[in-house]
Amino acid sequence: MKKDKTWIWQQPLSEEIFRQKYCLHGEKTAEEVFRGVADEIASVEATPEARRAWADVFYGELISGRLQPAGRILANARPNSPVKNYNNCFTIDIEDDLESIYESLREDAVISKMGGGVGFDASKLRPKGAKLSAGGESSGVLSFLRIFDQSAKTIMTGGQRRSAHIALLDISHPEVESFITAKRGDENKELTQFNISVKVTDAFIEAVKKDSVWDLAYRGTVAKTVKARDLWDLLAKNAFIHNEPGIFNADTVERFNNGWWAFKMDRVNPCGELVMPAYSLCCLSSVNLAAFVSSPSGDPFADSRFDFDAFRKTVAVGVRFLDNTLDATAYPLKKIEDFSRQWRRIGLGFTGLADALAMLGLTYGGDESLVFAERLAEALRDATYGASSDLAAEKGSFPAFDADKYLEGNFIKTLPPELREKIRRQGMRNVQLNTVAPTGTTSLSVGQNCSSGIEPIFARSFRRTVRTGVGDETRTEEVYDYAWKLWLDSGRGADGEEALRRFVTTADIDPYRSIDMQAVFQRYVDHSISKTLNLAPGTPFEEYKNLFMYAYDKGLKGFTTFNPEGSMKGILEYSEKKDQGLKRRVAPPRPKDLPCDIWRTGAGKRSYLVIAGFLDGSLYELFVIDDPERRIGLGIEENGPQKKALARKVESGRYDLLLGDKTVLEDFTKAFDSPDASLARLISMALRHGTPLQFIVGQLQKDTNFTDVERSIARVLKNYIRDGEEVATSDGACPECGEGLSFRDGCVTCPSCGYSKCS
Repeated sequence: MKKDKTWIWQQPLSEEIFRQKYCLHGEKTAEEVFRGVADEIASVEATPEARRAWADVFYGELISGRLQPAGRILANARPNSPVKNYNNCFTIDIEDDLESIYESLREDAVISKMGGGVGFDASKLRPKGAKLSAGGESSGVLSFLRIFDQSAKTIMTGGQRRSAHIALLDISHPEVESFITAKRGDENKELTQFNISVKVTDAFIEAVKKDSVWDLAYRGTVAKTVKARDLWDLLAKNAFIHNEPGIFNADTVERFNNGWWAFKMDRVNPCGELVMPAYSLCCLSSVNLAAFVSSPSGDPFADSRFDFDAFRKTVAVGVRFLDNTLDATAYPLKKIEDFSRQWRRIGLGFTGLADALAMLGLTYGGDESLVFAERLAEALRDATYGASSDLAAEKGSFPAFDADKYLEGNFIKTLPPELREKIRRQGMRNVQLNTVAPTGTTSLSVGQNCSSGIEPIFARSFRRTVRTGVGDETRTEEVYDYAWKLWLDSGRGADGEEALRRFVTTADIDPYRSIDMQAVFQRYVDHSISKTLNLAPGTPFEEYKNLFMYAYDKGLKGFTTFNPEGSMKGILEYSEKKDQGLKRRVAPPRPKDLPCDIWRTGAGKRSYLVIAGFLDGSLYELFVIDDPERRIGLGIEENGPQKKALARKVESGRYDLLLGDKTVLEDFTKAFDSPDASLARLISMALRHGTPLQFIVGQLQKDTNFTDVERSIARVLKNYIRDGEEVATSDGACPECGEGLSFRDGCVTCPSCGYSKCS
């Protein structure tokens, strides 16, 4: 990349944010900012020649948009900067004595003043009411968190913003129930400068699954015994309603601790992407994946490919860039400096995943996207570990490196044999290397509003109102997702199946598939991943609890959700929400094979085969085959138990039915079409676009003049309504009193006047 390349802004908002956040040292252009950053980070190289050479390499990666340093680096890293903190977040420790607590408060204040966020584990603090050695009782964990919260509200970090915090508490701590329910969003505005997460253990999850009891204890003394499922429900309920606390899967984290012989990774930074011990830091940068999608024709949406060779080269530069940052930065505390230099922890990740997938023609969450994600994650892991080992050969391993112990780490054992041998021979410069951070501001500015981190595209576009500078005059401008703007600029239309397939947004994606995407990367990322699962409006609580457990079972280190109907507003909300009316949801793509149930059902002389297909455990599609002569056997009894099968999409419009490995019906949608097929297609469309099953059954049962097929389909679908689910029917009005109707166990009823109609 030529040194004199000109940076071109794609949208006014990106330039506006960049100038506001990063042109802080007299710079007028992005080129000046990138040159200052490159020179400062290269200044720690050993010789003048190396400093000049690496400054040019760093500048080339920055001006190309391939490498995006984290915010503190972009804001502060300059040869003439008065603020030398180049790290976003730090962790500290809190011991259970008053002197230690207030020493930790001082450390917290120093970090906040310097511009860093703070994370710590509060589990060492004794619970409220516990006896003190000098007499009296402890005021408890929450009382001390409120002191830290007030301090954070008071101190401006770097003169610009309030400090972000996160506190963790163990699931066995006697005060955990109060901790779980401490934050209730806008309802009580408690601990507003904190995120909170609960440290969940494998033993606790096992107790939940077995419906066992769980002891709440402090230093071996049991204070209370509860049902594990009740505690799990309390945790899930508060997160569902108030969007906190998050989950920190402590044993999963510790299993993949590369420094397992020396420390525990028992805390996390405020955004959750780095799991660390006390007195560690977040030294972060991201690689913009969208910058590596290219096409021979120059059209990013035609014959596009991902340049893995260029990606690996940028990753290697990124490792050196962050390792240099550890030597160029100033540290807020001597304890943090000593520990960081001893272990040299960095966090290189990526951003723009969703945009890259869209440009490659892959649907976020679809099978092909998960295959690509695994290949990408493996390339990131191997390139970073290889680069760090090469850097160790040049500059030396991190001082605490012990080859025998390091190679016994569970994560290190997943590396290819040749890379493990290289590490044994050359050593490692950094103890751990990878993460996926949220990258919100840098993606919006340097990334030209590319999709953030691992997240799906939040919105293809949105409108913002800005002041013109003339009195109270304003203007409205459209802001586009980076890849979506490329799509429109190429002359392609905003509507159509292809656009919707490529550019799925947060609200369109099946939540299980969203977790699957995170899980693929987590297998190859040695730290954690910052990702928020945005729930679709109307998500029932029981489904939410399933997602909570699914995230644990898939191996996530942390899990955070946002319920748009909860009590706490999100930073990102659709600006057009009030004007949209009904929410539209794009269906998740159908894989080639779907598990299905086969039912034979009917009324009178009619007989139907109903095939119900599932995606990630939820009903996705329905086929209805009119079979009055009962020509199709398959050993299925009338209204009897369903048979498990597989519905295979052979090509567009053709489906085969398989029992085991045997195809029992070929092209069944064509061979056994009927006038009722349109109804089945409409029901399938409603299912895959997120209509609650109760509403569909309610509509089928609404009219007293049932046809045979309506009654038969309703009879099948009722079997899939979960126990205890009860929601209003879609049109809702009682014919007797006008109040809202509800549906349960096949009956439409009115709670006000008692009106009832059952199938």
